[in-house]
Amino acid sequence: MALVLGFFLFLLAALPAFGQQPGARPTPSAGYVLGPGDVIAVTVYGQDVFNATTKIKPDGTIALPLIGNVVAQGRTVLTLADQIKRQLETAGYLRNPIVNIEIADYRSQFVRVVGNVTRPGIQPLDQDYTLLDVLLRAGWVRSVGDRTIYVRTEGATEEIPVSIDKLVRADPAANIQVVPGMTIFVPEPELVYVMGPVARPGGYPLMEGMTIGRLIVMAGGAVQGGNKNKFNLERGGQKVQGATADTPLEPGDVVVLRGRSF
Repeated sequence: MALVLGFFLFLLAALPAFGQQPGARPTPSAGYVLGPGDVIAVTVYGQDVFNATTKIKPDGTIALPLIGNVVAQGRTVLTLADQIKRQLETAGYLRNPIVNIEIADYRSQFVRVVGNVTRPGIQPLDQDYTLLDVLLRAGWVRSVGDRTIYVRTEGATEEIPVSIDKLVRADPAANIQVVPGMTIFVPEPELVYVMGPVARPGGYPLMEGMTIGRLIVMAGGAVQGGNKNKFNLERGGQKVQGATADTPLEPGDVVVLRGRSF
């Protein structure tokens, strides 16, 4: 009976491992890892003389009142607070002090977001983020264009193509975990142009399946004697013969609307 009971208890303990799904997201990291450039606020409760807001120096250390240099690089706020506590005790300044550390400015752990997003630039990694998280923080893609974005990890020679369509569905294969030093590039959309008597002439992002008729509608339709059914299509500097409203457009195409004939 004891043998059967022991085997049963073993199975209960093992169930979580057996039930884990392949490809499950990794467990979150223990916290943000401090590095040079980060600004931190150190508070020792009830002992203002030890309090300081300081930037981590290029050598990975910070200088605190009376204690001197403390290595901050490679530590989290919890492990650094514990280190400062031990140094205060070892130096004989305090007994069992309460130390708190907050990050005032994240500088060392970041990704770069460039290209066709609302707010390109540096995005700090103050916690674990996926690719979708970072793009949303950057204001998302400004206008519909290329349906592929490109991701390159630091030191890599090749870019990873990621489908935006899969990304917006949070497909695990596309919504990858970002890591410090990564560069995320969102290409600018390829353009097509409409000229002549339309409400809003100019360039428009080329969307999948866009036709001449759809482009004219996007431009507000014909105005001032223009005829939506009469136009010229120029491609690569050459006029395309037999173009209709259903003709698919290619990057750089120019549609020139003509006037009505009476």
